This record gives sequence, C-alpha cells and structure tokens, in this order.
Amino acid sequence: MVIALLTDFGTRDPYVAAMKGVIASRTEVAVVDLTHEIAPFDVWEGAWFLRNVVAYWPAGTVFVCVVDPGVGTSRRIIAMEREGRMLLAPDNGLLTFVASDVVCAIENASLFLPNGSNTFHGRDRFAPVAAAIANGLRLEELGPRIEKITVLEYEEPTYSSEEVRGTVMAIDRFGNVITDIDPSRVSFAIPRLEVNYGDAAPGAFHIVGSAGTLEISIANGNAAEELQMKRRQRVELRPL
Repeated sequence: MVIALLTDFGTRDPYVAAMKGVIASRTEVAVVDLTHEIAPFDVWEGAWFLRNVVAYWPAGTVFVCVVDPGVGTSRRIIAMEREGRMLLAPDNGLLTFVASDVVCAIENASLFLPNGSNTFHGRDRFAPVAAAIANGLRLEELGPRIEKITVLEYEEPTYSSEEVRGTVMAIDRFGNVITDIDPSRVSFAIPRLEVNYGDAAPGAFHIVGSAGTLEISIANGNAAEELQMKRRQRVELRPL
C-alpha cells in the first residue's frame, strides 16, 4: 500500500511537509508525491491530472487530492473507492474524470486532528483520514454513503462524418494542445496525423498522445503559443 499526494500547495511552504508529518506519525505506509504543482485553485487541472494517472497505480493506493478553494466552507470531503483504490478529495469536481459509484462523505470527526484550522484541511483532515485508511479503516467507517458528487461542467465530444468537435483539456509544458477527441471514433482521415514528433514535418500537426486522445503539436515548438490556443477552448476537426 502507498499514500499518493496531489495538491496545489507547491513545495516552498510548509504545507506538504506538515501533511507528511501527520501521516508519518500515524502509519508506516510509504508516502509519494504525484505533484504539488497544480496551479493554485485549479480544480480542472487537478481533475485532468488524476484522469491520466490513477489507473497506473496499484490497487490499495490511497490518493489524497487537495485542490480546495472552498476549504472551510460547507463543501463536503469525500472518499471514493475505484477498482481497489481509494481517493480522498473535496467534493468540488476534482474527481470528475475518475468517478465511481462507491462514495461516502467523510463525517467521522474522531479521525481529524483536534483543534484543527478552517484553512488547512489537508493537514487536519485529509492526512489523518488517509493514515487511518492505510491502517485498515473501512470505507463505511468514514461516514454515510452518498449518491452524487459534484462534477465539473464539461461538454462531451461530438462525432459525425462531416465534423468532430471537442475540447482542449490541457496544455502541457511542451505546448502540446491535448484534446478529448478519441481518434478511434473519427470516421475520416485526420489531417496531418503524425506517428511521432521526431519524424514530423515542420508546422502544426495532429498526433495521438499518451492520454490516448488527439493532440495538436509542433515538433520542438510550442503549439499552444503559436496557434494561440487555450485550455477549455472548443476545437473542430474536419476532413480535407
């Protein structure tokens, strides 16, 4: 078993170190960092990150996901079981792309640190709950089952023989424009579809990225900047 952390805290402040201290004081399970470089308050970025990493971690992993602009408000903290993995997150859409039907609201306050703050639930609630789960606490001991969680507003791709419409889901550090378009569902030849970056001709091209979706790229260049594309922008794909 391992506890995997995802936050928007960065590493210069004491926040991640405090969370790790709480966990280490309560369990001997290993703690690893997924990332702490999610942009501040950016729930969408965190949700897309999880979509692309959760399936690659083994059953038994406890994901502690804290991108939480609503900390201290009435928003719930939830625990979700997905294919043998447990995910803890604020109920703000962070689990949109990894959703499961097995979810509970974490209401067992005896698990929280005493005298906790209203501004740092990562340390005072998420961390001790994660340690308790790693030590064998069952999902039903965390709180009541819930039927629905908050999901981000998102328009699914549309596919036809004349046009495909999708959304820019992310732009990575290389400037690749990552869409949600499934290339296996495109019924026409995709214009300028390359198989790798190294053999691509100059200029913008399409490529199937590691997420399994269509990307717009420029070899050794920043496609997002050159094409002036932004995340959550709608994109169209048409046959030549």
